Formats: sequence, structure tokens, C-alpha cells
Amino acid sequence: MFYKSIRRGLIAVLMISIFSCSSTGVEDQNLVFKNPGPWINGEPFTLSDKMGEVVLIDFWTYTCVNCLRTLPYLKDWHRKYSEHGLTIVGVHSPEFDFEKVPENIALAVSDLGIEYPVFLDNEKETWRIFSNRYWPAKYLIDHEGILRYQHFGEGDYAQTEYSIRKHLIRAGFDISGIPEYEIDSDQQVDQYNYKKKQTRELYAGTDWNYMAYKNHVEFNREPPYIGNPEYFITSQNLRPYETVLFKDPGKYEENQFYIHGLWTKKNDSLSHARQTEGHTDYLVLKFSGSEVNAVIGESEKLYRVTVTIDGVPLKESEAGIDVLFDERGDSYVEVDASRMFNIVKLLKVESRILRLSSTHAGFSLYSFTFGSDTHDK
Repeated sequence: MFYKSIRRGLIAVLMISIFSCSSTGVEDQNLVFKNPGPWINGEPFTLSDKMGEVVLIDFWTYTCVNCLRTLPYLKDWHRKYSEHGLTIVGVHSPEFDFEKVPENIALAVSDLGIEYPVFLDNEKETWRIFSNRYWPAKYLIDHEGILRYQHFGEGDYAQTEYSIRKHLIRAGFDISGIPEYEIDSDQQVDQYNYKKKQTRELYAGTDWNYMAYKNHVEFNREPPYIGNPEYFITSQNLRPYETVLFKDPGKYEENQFYIHGLWTKKNDSLSHARQTEGHTDYLVLKFSGSEVNAVIGESEKLYRVTVTIDGVPLKESEAGIDVLFDERGDSYVEVDASRMFNIVKLLKVESRILRLSSTHAGFSLYSFTFGSDTHDK
């Protein structure tokens, strides 16, 4: 996972739409589902089985916030067009190890209300067949088996639906009674402007941080995602698993997060390495945006992660949908599974200080993602 080509946070503002002029079918292009499975929501099929129909392939993973933001549109297209020649298939290509567990994906598909077929691509074999590099990524294949359209990241939903409709009509399906999607162009411009100021996605594992550190030192690229210099003392030795006593520097740069206390570095995450009496060990960051999500890992038992903003508990008006409050008014999330937790949801884009802490040994963080949606809750 060292050679991830682009962060999902950047993909949120990357709206690339490509029309393919290829005149060869899936067999000539060698576009296949390679060793797919297990399958969820239906029996296995091949692209050749769908000749005469239109297939929309969506590469996704269930903790990718950008993928989750596209789901309402995918579900709407499935609802409108699945009986009119369109098959949507979700190719679940994992980013973290826990996303390879079939039970986790099956539960996520159920909780998210996904009704179209999904299959696991744990070794990214289908991902490589399509030369894919992004989450989410969409590939539209027409009734002749020809790749006609690609889109990477969020956005351009009207253009994607236009292409779906165009190729359904070309395939001979009657969709005249189905309304098209209407887009608010002003809203799209506003969101793009906000996202330019938004904190990038932040990764906790050595796979990302060691490479980012190397690129920063040698090529003056963006700094790594973790701001503690002691994290990188052994980076040249490529030791992905190491327990380190970190110290909060007290001064925070945007686009990084900071560690305090005893934590274990892992290839895809950072894990709290001791049980504590109080919340002496923590993660802290300065962020810009209106929304914060954290991918957090489960442990052998249920545990709590306390969430504060600017040193105090969240207000209900600031809390994400996964935040709970105890009788004292303290804000926290209860980690019951390895998944993405929505922890902050502000009414406008702001710059704030966020801190996560837990007394539990085994609290694991994989990544932070951010949003700039300024709509009312």
C-alpha cells in the first residue's frame, strides 16, 4: 500500500470525467471481474453475461467518505434504471485490513441500504485489470461491452446520469418516463471553493507516513500526516510496528495531527499501547472544515473515545451523528465495530482544535477525513 497514487481527500475535489472512444468490447480490452467474491446481493455474473445491457462499475470501500457521499446517487440510479437495462455493481477494493473481512462488508452493505450487487476485491485484482487508482471510481460499459465513460471522485452526477441514459437509449431501452437528475450549479461552485480550504485526509499508518516523510525530505513535497518528529526516527529502517512514547509539541500545523502518550505504530493504523486511569494519552489536530470523520478500529471489547473541540465537550449543534453524550455532558463515540465515525458536524466552515482520547489499550485510529458541507443539519 506504499504506492497509493492519490489521497481520497484530494479526490473529493477532483472531478474528472472521461469519455472513451474505444470501439473494442470487454473481451478485446481484457476487462473482466478477476477472481471476484464473495458476492453480496445476488449471484455472480461476468461482464460478458451482461451483453445487451449497460453496466456501471463502482470501485469503493465502506470507510471512504467520498465513496459514501456518492451512494445516494448510485442508489437512486439503481432504483430508477435497474428494471430498464442498467446493472450497477460495487467492487469493494479495501484500503485497510479490516475492510477485507466479508462479515464487515456484508454488514456495511446492509446498514447503508445498498441493494445492487457488490463483490469483494480483496487482492485488488479487478482494480488492476481496470488500471484503477481512485476511490470512488466509476466505469460505464455499454450494451456492446465497450467502455464508454469514466469518472473519478465525487461530483458530476448530472453528467454521469446523462451518460447512463444515453447508453440505455442506444441499447434500446425506453426510459422516457424516468426524470433526470437536476443539479444546483451554484451549490457545486460553493462546495469547490470551500474544499480548497479544507484540511486534507490524514493517515495514521506507517505505509503512508514513511513514504510522505521520504518525499518531503528528498523532494520538498507536502509534509507527512503526523507532526511528531519522533514518529520518524526509525523510518529509514522501515519498521512498521513500534511502540513509542510521544510528546505533544503544543503547537499545531494544519494538515497534520499530533500524538501524546504511548502508542504503537502499525502499517495502516496507530494503536493506543496502554490502559490509563485518565485521558492522559490523546490525538490532537487543528482542522479547517465543517465536518470531521475518523476511521476507528474495534477492539476485543466495546470502548469509548472522548471527543473535545477547543478543549471542551462538543455541543449538540457541533456533534456528528455518531457522537453520544453522558450525564455530565461529555461527548464521546462508542466503538462497536471497525468503521468510519462521523464525529463533528458544524453549521459552517471553521478552524478548530479537535482532540480524541481513550483510557482503553487498543484504541486504533486509521485516518481522518473532512468535509465542507455548510447545509443545515
